[in-house]
Amino acid sequence: MALVPQRRWILPNASTRDLPDGIPSLVARILRARGIADTDMSAFLEAAPPADDGPPMLDLDIAVDRLRRALAARERIVIYGDYDVDGIAGTAILVRAFRAFGVAVGAYVPNRYEEGYGLNAQALSDLAADGAKVVVSVDCGVTAVREAEHARTLGIDLIVTDHHHPPPLLPRAYAVVNPRRPNDPSLDKDLAGAGVALRLAKKLLGELTYALREDELLQLAALATVADVVPLRGANRAITRAGLASLNRAPITGVRALIERSGLKAGKVTAGEIGWTLGPRLNAAGRIADAEIALRLLLSEDAEEARGLAEQLEERNQSRQALTREIVAGATERQKERPDAWMTVVADPSWSAGVVGIAAGRLVEQLGRPAAVLAIDGDEAKGSCRSISSVHIAEILAECGDVLIKHGGHAMAAGFSVKTERIPELIERLDDAVRRSLHGVRPVPRLRVDAEIEGEMLTPRLALELALLEPCGSANPQPRLLLRDVRVHGVRPAGADLDHLRCKLTVGRFTFDAMAWRRGDHAEAMIDEGRVDAVVSLKSGLRGFVELELEDFGSVGTAAAMQPAVVT
Repeated sequence: MALVPQRRWILPNASTRDLPDGIPSLVARILRARGIADTDMSAFLEAAPPADDGPPMLDLDIAVDRLRRALAARERIVIYGDYDVDGIAGTAILVRAFRAFGVAVGAYVPNRYEEGYGLNAQALSDLAADGAKVVVSVDCGVTAVREAEHARTLGIDLIVTDHHHPPPLLPRAYAVVNPRRPNDPSLDKDLAGAGVALRLAKKLLGELTYALREDELLQLAALATVADVVPLRGANRAITRAGLASLNRAPITGVRALIERSGLKAGKVTAGEIGWTLGPRLNAAGRIADAEIALRLLLSEDAEEARGLAEQLEERNQSRQALTREIVAGATERQKERPDAWMTVVADPSWSAGVVGIAAGRLVEQLGRPAAVLAIDGDEAKGSCRSISSVHIAEILAECGDVLIKHGGHAMAAGFSVKTERIPELIERLDDAVRRSLHGVRPVPRLRVDAEIEGEMLTPRLALELALLEPCGSANPQPRLLLRDVRVHGVRPAGADLDHLRCKLTVGRFTFDAMAWRRGDHAEAMIDEGRVDAVVSLKSGLRGFVELELEDFGSVGTAAAMQPAVVT
């Protein structure tokens, strides 16, 4: 097997301009390559929240006024959240905010398998029968036009808080709080659903009471912001930095239990560990059964109860991992039926709706084009999409809305349901919409390199300097560094299914442990080559030593064949 890179590397242009003072040179080079102006670098690294959040979102004041009147009249309020980390954490934010008033509000999270995504009419009917007068959605509802009408007939005042791409026709709710609404004056358009809930909580509580609850609410917002893969810039960066600081200083009871059961080191949790360790465990609740366990964990004040709930999440996460491996293997095989597709779409009645989104993400990694994976259940199928930066998948679904039962999402991820009999039609429509979106030019998987370095620079000190860029995640990934012509040895497949690759890289006089995820099938070719060009990211290993993650690699000379980024 030839040792070829998985993606086209976009190399940084060498800059001849002087770097700003007071910032490590490599960090400044990385920020410049990412489009951060020299004058903005210090503020970016500080990640301090603004003194003023700016103009409020449309309907935010209306929502707060209605909630205060409900509190005064002792009307029943229910928070209705989505079943992923964003919805669960956002729901917990609002429930905890109402606790500050000494009020116990209801919380409802739908079952993914029985009710599907978002607001549903039967649940609203049940809540109305139970006395609910105000329902506040979290991380869902902006596309719920029919459900909003149903709420009106039930006498429920529906307050929608959401961050997903809004449709042309908004639901006729009492209030629709979403920074993506047309003509919305607020400054932060990329907030997670929990970030929107946080803004509502802050306005509802007032500055003084919010300050007393800020630490616990920011922890939840940070979990959601990282897990929902929204851009970690601007307000999201400030929320995540502050939330992580609070989480590492004094985690709330449920988060502490989750950290301990996950095997993480208390006080040292990073954004990456939220994304790869804590987030998947919280998500596992709704993927395998219902999300009630995760919500109870985030609301728990009892350490023993929290430990039991964390243990249940661990068990569900193990089941989720097994299901994921099975579905990813099946979806990977099925996509070969349409090798020239503009968008990969695969469906099967044996797949679980709870993990199809993960499988879609893996297909995007493998093929470099948008993907949707559908779980068929009788005459209806539920699908999850993942996309690439050049295709706004929520807009693509909106183009096909007449084929779908419901849909919603944002640029990089979305979900939908469709009648089984219409899946063939949907496949053709999605393919055509993506082709037109890309103007007939097929996408090529790309990997943007932040900087090229010499091996002697790889030291624990460098890892500490690069840590200034934390929290890292969407739109601010771990720095990707190019190393040319390095020796590779000790190569071996790793992982339960031997699908990963472990090795050692010797760079100059230093040797580092390295891991390449899902590249186990390249072990033999790497051994044959002996030396590689590699794009790596750094992490601090045991006792402070630097460890490497191999983002991509190829034969020596691969980097020379790549083109530098266009100067803008």
